Amino acid sequence: MSLTHRLARPLLASIFIADGLDALRRPDSHVERFRKAEPLLEKVGLGGMAADPRLLVRATGAVTTVSAIMLATSRKPRTAALTLAAITVPLTLVNNPVWSAHDRGRKRELRRGLLRGASATGGLLLAALDRDGKPSLGWRLTNNREHRAAMRELKGSLTS
Repeated sequence: MSLTHRLARPLLASIFIADGLDALRRPDSHVERFRKAEPLLEKVGLGGMAADPRLLVRATGAVTTVSAIMLATSRKPRTAALTLAAITVPLTLVNNPVWSAHDRGRKRELRRGLLRGASATGGLLLAALDRDGKPSLGWRLTNNREHRAAMRELKGSLTS
């Protein structure tokens, strides 16, 4: 693993570890933000999503923490990054309800939060696609086919 990976993965994971642990230890502020987004969830048909929002927040915090630790320690980093990306999108929307802000300052602040979440999701998607310098399965299959064809051609030219 390159030095870049050794530094970048823990740096990317650090905010998720901190946020996941906060949701596990102190779920009340997270539940409060979730409750503010419940009317929107009801409008889009996800109203009965959480019978127990506190349990949902803690479960999400646990999954976030474990996935971020896996990413930071390079254990199944692609799966961990994809899991974090899948969690980050709805959390970013819940935590930054731009549509509910009425003054410009608050709207600007929430928009920045949305952009930070989008940036984090982009970084996680890049991490999910990272193969540590190894070629993709598609490339390896094509390369193998070309190699076998070249070997057959060489064998044919030697026998004739």
